[in-house]
Amino acid sequence: MGFLMTWEVIMESSWISRGVTAVAMAGITLLGATPASAASYWNSSAPTAATSVRSVYEKTVTIGSRTFTIQLRVGKWGSNSYFWARAPKDSDAYGVNLYISVYNPSTKKWEWRMEGVSKKTAYTDAHRSISKYAYRACASDSMIGSRWVCTSTWWV
Repeated sequence: MGFLMTWEVIMESSWISRGVTAVAMAGITLLGATPASAASYWNSSAPTAATSVRSVYEKTVTIGSRTFTIQLRVGKWGSNSYFWARAPKDSDAYGVNLYISVYNPSTKKWEWRMEGVSKKTAYTDAHRSISKYAYRACASDSMIGSRWVCTSTWWV
């Protein structure tokens, strides 16, 4: 009798497990069908692959004892325009944090992406240009709580 009850429990939990797996797989399939553009406006390839690139704002900033230039740049990648922040190489920005700050009018909040600056030219991820959004490039010391220094804000 004990063996039969144990076998029924195993079979029942096996069916539950299969049901949970099927539901999970359906969810993964649904997520896979969502267009990538709906998932995120961020792009890591655009800063180095874009064409028709120009600086919309450039600012010389001083952080600690270092003075260097940060740039808010825009360029075309694929069929869209993207904004990103850049610190040119040999700009004495080594060791600081570089940010692209993006204002989302729907949420009324600023979003950002950060890149630590090494001795090469530094780029943040790019954000697709969207009407009524605002963009700015910022830099800060790598210490937690350091204030940001930013370029002017560019409104699309």
